[in-house]
Amino acid sequence: MVWCFLKKGSSFPTRVERKLRNFHKMLPVVIISILFTTALGGTLCPLPENIYPCSCTNVKFGRTMYTLVNCHHLANTYVLNKLMPVLGSMQIDKFLIFASFSGVSSYSMDREALMPTDWLSLLRAKEIEIYSTRLHSCFACQQEMDCKNSATQRFTIIENYTPGNICLMCKKGQVEYSWIGCMSRLKHFHYSHGQITSVGTDMFPVDMPQMRVVNLTRNAISTVAPGAFQKLNKLTTLDLSHNQIENFDFFTTEMNLEFLDLSWNHIKEIDSKQFSHLTQLTQLLLETNAVTGIKEESCRKSSFTNLKYINLKENPLHCDCKIKWMLCFPDADVEGTCDTPEDYENLDIVETYHLLVEECGIDDNRQNYTRRRIGY
Repeated sequence: MVWCFLKKGSSFPTRVERKLRNFHKMLPVVIISILFTTALGGTLCPLPENIYPCSCTNVKFGRTMYTLVNCHHLANTYVLNKLMPVLGSMQIDKFLIFASFSGVSSYSMDREALMPTDWLSLLRAKEIEIYSTRLHSCFACQQEMDCKNSATQRFTIIENYTPGNICLMCKKGQVEYSWIGCMSRLKHFHYSHGQITSVGTDMFPVDMPQMRVVNLTRNAISTVAPGAFQKLNKLTTLDLSHNQIENFDFFTTEMNLEFLDLSWNHIKEIDSKQFSHLTQLTQLLLETNAVTGIKEESCRKSSFTNLKYINLKENPLHCDCKIKWMLCFPDADVEGTCDTPEDYENLDIVETYHLLVEECGIDDNRQNYTRRRIGY
């Protein structure tokens, strides 16, 4: 705009004219840069040859640009290492690794089936997803600089062919650090279809106030350490389904969980202290376990106004006068069928509860709900 007011023969000094001409030439570049870093917020893809064998796609949704980087069938770590200068210069919405490192032998996994050095610190990706990839158990621990990542909000690994537990605590010199804890803005952690056998306090050892969802379904988890999730005080959704968990006793402090899936495990009893730590729970899924019932003393009636649904299908529920544990959940829809005694076998648990109210002298605070549910 300033250049339009300059006239031929103007007395402006030559140095000023040069600056204005340069500014005029750079103005379109400046405007484009502002648009892509504010209105759009993504990074334009580099030339295909600069990112091969990965690919990059820019997708525009209205005024927002979505940047996707897809790396599939990578031979080994060295291929990905060469791309880190380019990848590290980008702002990526989703970074995907798929079906990679499959040809790496067992003898070279500690060199060729790892993520690149400083990958968590250098990679500015909102979402990182790794699918069907052969990874060494310590794939995430290659750090030379301090491990800090404020970009990644969602981290997903599905079916990664890593035998046994993964390394959760990494060493940098004499210092140990949590690679998951490096992601300070992480909201969603998903690690499924793997071979994790236990969840200890080392999985989430540091406060992660942004974490909302943890999904560890379809692993081989048999034990969950007490306090394993105590650093995730804003966690609302936890999926531990399709594992081999035997004890439901791992919550030691007040949690903000709203959804808890423990279906398809080997749980027989619910520890008496668990419900007192889960007062915000709205849905509890315990389908296909070995639960025979819930101890009345394990819950406090005043704590469960939020609980709306309990799934106890495919459990060997015993239906006698101890069924009054259902009084603890006056507003919850409880699904399941009785297994024993024979008189009530295969009967809906809510219907059986209604039949036992008078016989067992139960002071029924579920009466209206029960009759509404079964049509009395």
